Amino acid sequence: MKRLLTGLLGVCIAAAFPALAAPPSLTVALADGSRARLRIDSATGSAQLLSAAGTTDLRVNPTLRDALSRSDTVMALGRHAAATDADSSLLLFISAASRPGAPMGYCGAGQEDGLLLLGVRNGALVQLDFMVLQSCLDSIDLAVDLADGPAAAFHPLPAPWLVRFAALQEDTLVQRCVGIREERLVVEDDCGGSASPVPP
Repeated sequence: MKRLLTGLLGVCIAAAFPALAAPPSLTVALADGSRARLRIDSATGSAQLLSAAGTTDLRVNPTLRDALSRSDTVMALGRHAAATDADSSLLLFISAASRPGAPMGYCGAGQEDGLLLLGVRNGALVQLDFMVLQSCLDSIDLAVDLADGPAAAFHPLPAPWLVRFAALQEDTLVQRCVGIREERLVVEDDCGGSASPVPP
């Protein structure tokens, strides 16, 4: 009887918290003038550079591989076509369950969302910067309106900016713009102003 109840409990938990499918791999053109494309398989945390010379496997360090493979949503925000500087960086929105192994515990239904700036450097895919948008584990409130999903939340902008989003600030929506400066993410409330670094 005890074994039957344990089995039924496991079925109920699995039904209430179904396993999330891994996001499909991404293939995005780099804005470095080379016509190369970057393919990222977030399920395995691996990456390849696709160029005229062929396909090159990129090294990915364990921390970045883990961040990518734990994510249930990975969306390329790319780089605006009007970018003035050739660049091999890529901006991603990533989202992962706070504690996928403990759905009934603290932050079991929570999410960890952020913007991840990646770059191709010397045969490796590297994390250049990360900006937290929401974290249950670190008690960081949602900084962007994701009610309609990430695809509707971020809007492309001309250089030097990449995207804008509606931030939630004291029950008011504020338009914020994200760009890159010296391989770091920058954010401003005024998209017409010069970019200044995100405070640590």
